[in-house]
Amino acid sequence: MGQTVVQRLPERSPAGKKRVGHPADRNKADHSGKRKGDAPRRRFAVTAASPVSVKVKGTIRQKRALHTVAQAIKLAPLSSSGEGQARKEEKSAHPQKRMVQAAMQARYSMQAARAVTQMNLRMIKMLVRATALLVKGIAAILGVSSSAIILMCIIMMFAALLSSPFAIFVADENSEPGTQKLSLIVDELDEQFMARLEQERQAAGEVGRVEMHYTGSADNSRIDNWPEILAVFAVKTSMFTAGLDVATMDRQRVEMLQTVYWDMNQIDSHVETLEHTEMVAVEQEDGSFKEQPITVYERVLYLSITARTAEQQAALYEFNAEQRELTEELLSAAFRPMMLALLGKDQHTGLSSGELEAIRTDLPAGVLGSQAVELVLTRLGDPYSQLKAGQGNYTDCSYLVQWVYQQLEIGLPRTAAEQARFIVDNGLTLTADELTAGDLIFWSYEPNGRFMDITHVGIYAGNGKVIDASSSRLQVVYRNVFDAELQVMYGRPYVQL
Repeated sequence: MGQTVVQRLPERSPAGKKRVGHPADRNKADHSGKRKGDAPRRRFAVTAASPVSVKVKGTIRQKRALHTVAQAIKLAPLSSSGEGQARKEEKSAHPQKRMVQAAMQARYSMQAARAVTQMNLRMIKMLVRATALLVKGIAAILGVSSSAIILMCIIMMFAALLSSPFAIFVADENSEPGTQKLSLIVDELDEQFMARLEQERQAAGEVGRVEMHYTGSADNSRIDNWPEILAVFAVKTSMFTAGLDVATMDRQRVEMLQTVYWDMNQIDSHVETLEHTEMVAVEQEDGSFKEQPITVYERVLYLSITARTAEQQAALYEFNAEQRELTEELLSAAFRPMMLALLGKDQHTGLSSGELEAIRTDLPAGVLGSQAVELVLTRLGDPYSQLKAGQGNYTDCSYLVQWVYQQLEIGLPRTAAEQARFIVDNGLTLTADELTAGDLIFWSYEPNGRFMDITHVGIYAGNGKVIDASSSRLQVVYRNVFDAELQVMYGRPYVQL
């Protein structure tokens, strides 16, 4: 586009500066970050002489979810008499089971049921303990049958799930009018982000160049923090706003998600007019030319994008200890498959266990590059994050390469661009035809002001395959070598003996 992009923003006083944040605070009253009160308690009124009645305070969606289960309980009259109790329970067990299963299927799909069973051990223990206490307490007070108590506890557990941040994992199961799929909302907001960048470029008028800076990105490339956004949104909405769940992505909740998105992805922009001195050839009276200094003015647009982690935003929203713990839980390995599915990402890393073993068997023996591939295969499925690379098992593309070769006692720079520079400076470049297992492939997707505008790197695994920390798939994957037209160089970061 005729624009030159460099890495850093010069430390000069801006001629004018503005910040692009989220839209006007139209949700401020409900989304201020301060807790307004607990969600209304759901009360269950039971008498031994009458069918069970369930009163639920909550959204229409929650009432619908529990209505069928309540009907199932009403089909099973309770009796405090011990005589004939076993016979009555046996008769009522089959219709109760059928109705409960129907209610569960109506409220949740199989994916939602799997989401419940995949709760980690801590949550399961909490639910079991709470259920045991409920059964013991209700049975002691009311003397009702165990089958009815179990049904009541199922209702309570589902109601608790609906009102918790974990309901985000079943949001896409709702197809009611006025609701949206989360994956579509994600795409729309990403498009809005790119549109705002373009608006900033147009608003700046004619400029000599644009400088982009992504705060926290080692490779100075676009940061995807969507898992963090959804985790913060789920906790903030379900725990700060009384009566609101995150299982229903209606207009109100979409607006609240937009607010969190722009709080966690901010664009700062300003234009500076820089003064340069250049030497030009000026014709003299005798026809000769003489170089003379002239002053040239250049207008530069600086765009700085700040993407925040869940931890950073939790601090700004003043999450308490429990809310921070739940945010961390939503981003844990136990829930990663569901988070990826929610974002419309393929959670498959590209290899089954059998295929993985076959690749290791086929690697050439005694070659350093083969050891590099074996090492990077151990990172398959590790989560991608530019903001958290090096924390736990989080990685980005260049950190992954650096980590692999560090295990082999070969020191590489931190960024993809500097790794490429290291290859060039040490005469270790290759052609595409010379690639073998363990070699590096470098891509350039956008000008970033770095060496050769390199923004991505992966480790060649042989047979036309590459292993890389993928920003589009949010994890380390094994896949076909891609985007040949954007590959800018190849290298082997060691000398083959």
